[in-house]
Amino acid sequence: MEARNFRNIRLGHLLYVDEKDDDFLADIFEGRVHLTAEMEEGLYSRYWGKLMAVARRYVPARETAREVVNDSFVKAFRKLSTLKGNGDDKKAVLEAWLVRITVNTAIDRLRAQRTLPDTLAIDGLENHPAVEMDDTLDVEDILRLLQGLPELHRIVFNLYELEGYSHDEIGQLMGIPASSSRVYLAKAKQELRALYIKYFGGRHDG
Repeated sequence: MEARNFRNIRLGHLLYVDEKDDDFLADIFEGRVHLTAEMEEGLYSRYWGKLMAVARRYVPARETAREVVNDSFVKAFRKLSTLKGNGDDKKAVLEAWLVRITVNTAIDRLRAQRTLPDTLAIDGLENHPAVEMDDTLDVEDILRLLQGLPELHRIVFNLYELEGYSHDEIGQLMGIPASSSRVYLAKAKQELRALYIKYFGGRHDG
């Protein structure tokens, strides 16, 4: 079975955006739009699936993830007039902005619930081969693997591998040294590889 690297997997989906929506997004970036309830509903419907998938990577409980997504939209609608971006692909800029708000909201929720550990043992670190999986895995399979990681490992893995944060950015967001972020990522890869082999008998380099 053909394998693929975990980093290249995309969770969630976006609905098709037509040319009228391109014009709408251009107006948003130029500050010419005052969002109506109908416009907010359209943005909510389009991006809810994507943001729900993002939230569940950090907050596995579906109902809590729904709350995170709803809170994220409230923040986004309040701040939409401040959104700026360079380049022609305004959909990508908007999506990345919404994802970042959702990630921050999810982490704030975990911090408020006091579920984030203050410290974590980082000894016993070994080499961490690439995590590969076959194409039969669906979103629920991937979430199952991620949810099997210790919380801080999972968050660092998500931020670095799936959201594209740097270790310096993760350190600032999580209140940990960038060097600790690197260690947590390495340990997360070890644990994820072991979980994949356990549940799916997956291929691995080694």
